[in-house]
Amino acid sequence: MKTCRILLLATCLAGAARAELWQTTMGDRCEGSLSGVYGSMALIAGKTAAVQLPLAQLDDAGLGRVADYLAGNAATTRAWSGSPSAVAKSLRNRMQVLRDGKLVDFDPGERAEPQVYLAYFGALWCGPCRRFSPELVRTYQQLKQEAPDYFELVFVSSDRDAREQLGYVREVGMPWPVVKFSALGRVAPIERWAAKGIPNLVAVTREGELIFHSYRGEEYLGPQAVLKQFTELLRSTKGDSDEVKRARHRLAVLQHLRGAKEATLPARPYVVSLDFSRYRTLSIARLNATLSIDERGRVTDASFEPELPTAIDFQLNRDAGDWLFLPAVESGKAKAIKVILPLQLTDVETAAKR
Repeated sequence: MKTCRILLLATCLAGAARAELWQTTMGDRCEGSLSGVYGSMALIAGKTAAVQLPLAQLDDAGLGRVADYLAGNAATTRAWSGSPSAVAKSLRNRMQVLRDGKLVDFDPGERAEPQVYLAYFGALWCGPCRRFSPELVRTYQQLKQEAPDYFELVFVSSDRDAREQLGYVREVGMPWPVVKFSALGRVAPIERWAAKGIPNLVAVTREGELIFHSYRGEEYLGPQAVLKQFTELLRSTKGDSDEVKRARHRLAVLQHLRGAKEATLPARPYVVSLDFSRYRTLSIARLNATLSIDERGRVTDASFEPELPTAIDFQLNRDAGDWLFLPAVESGKAKAIKVILPLQLTDVETAAKR
């Protein structure tokens, strides 16, 4: 896609507060502060960039800090209109929305503040922008159906005057808020991510820290790349897919142990799934799986009753080897244990018993 050239604004992150050293089990390191947890990733805001680190690869110290962060932010559902975040404060009383062909003041009311802001930089005079905007509208409406409160898109005009801005907003039929033309230059947490070309789409946190950008340095990736990345991120935050749950298993185990305190708890299924199509030829519908589960919630051994044909037994053992549990806890500490898990070969029961 071609890009329209405009003036380059500042593109550096401010120094991260309370910077800490983050390290993965692969030996990778970065310094910064934890800005948020998105699906299977932790976003670390540094002095000049934000880095996404896979939760599954964080070392124990880093994972502990993530658990602390989530515990401290468990109840942070706040109204957008009164939020103290950097982006919310900069946008307050500076947004409009299209109504009956006119731009009127935008009032979020009691709506919760978005966790992620998308900022779209474009203009009526920019041909590539006008070709991209229908795709942006379609994707926006689709994602709003999936997660209406998780994000919001804000238009930042690169038009030459307010009349031209209105013309572009009308042409697109923008369903999202628009930064007032008179307020341009006063929304620093978003505008610092303006680039030397448009269309430019970025995703930032509530504090204005970068998640995705249409540029990688001088390389123009295009707004479609950000749309794709953000769509994947949004869908991963739902946490109901096995892939995301697996990525968060170590974190879930840590949270499970912290929540248990000094209690004694049984093992609990976390990801237990079967491809039932593989067992259609089996004449029995119910099995008992005897599983050895270690302190990390992983299955180390499995056996099944009644006795099964060799091929079926082999396949079930392969499936069981991928199952994950929250481990048993005794006096606040994880312990290895054996459990009996009843299996229905048209369903998997969700309660293990000793």
